[in-house]
Amino acid sequence: MNEYAILSFHAAIILFGVILMTPLGESVGGFLANKWPSTSTKRGRMLAGLMLVCTGGFTVSAHTLWMHNKLSEGTSVCSGNSILNCDGLIGNPEYNTVPFINQPWGLLGMVAFCVLLWIVITVAKEPLAFATQTFLKAGLGATIAGLPVIGLLVSYEIKEGLICPFCTTAHIANIIAMVSFFVLLRMYESDEWAPELKNTRK
Repeated sequence: MNEYAILSFHAAIILFGVILMTPLGESVGGFLANKWPSTSTKRGRMLAGLMLVCTGGFTVSAHTLWMHNKLSEGTSVCSGNSILNCDGLIGNPEYNTVPFINQPWGLLGMVAFCVLLWIVITVAKEPLAFATQTFLKAGLGATIAGLPVIGLLVSYEIKEGLICPFCTTAHIANIIAMVSFFVLLRMYESDEWAPELKNTRK
């Protein structure tokens, strides 16, 4: 299967998550509310959308790890004559190895998005729990910590004059997650989080 067709699958998961978190999500949430009642609220749609963004970030990171493994076997998976070329970056150990732990960046991305997804699911399950604000701050902090990593990987792309679409998709997912955690934290600190239950938080 064409790698870019698979990339569109990862991107579609992230895009649907973004749509849920925008004003358009209110219309979409109306269709989903029968099966997932939480999507009838802004908080529920934000959390559901963020779950999808983190899921898309996880799947595309897993794909880059698979590409790394295939390239290490000598198989070309995403090469070409254009600027869009993953092989030259993911297949280069100098660029695709996390300093100090000597593992591919795709593996680190999988772990990071898995942790973020766990945080979001935990908050969604117990949105009024005492630790909710702590979890939201942890998610925001983790995604902010990812910015220097994104900067480093983009510097490799600039150095080689190449763009890795799969890596870029993971970077975008991290940035969207960062903005989403920030918005959720602001919601938590306001009456938007749960106005009808504000005085009954644990």
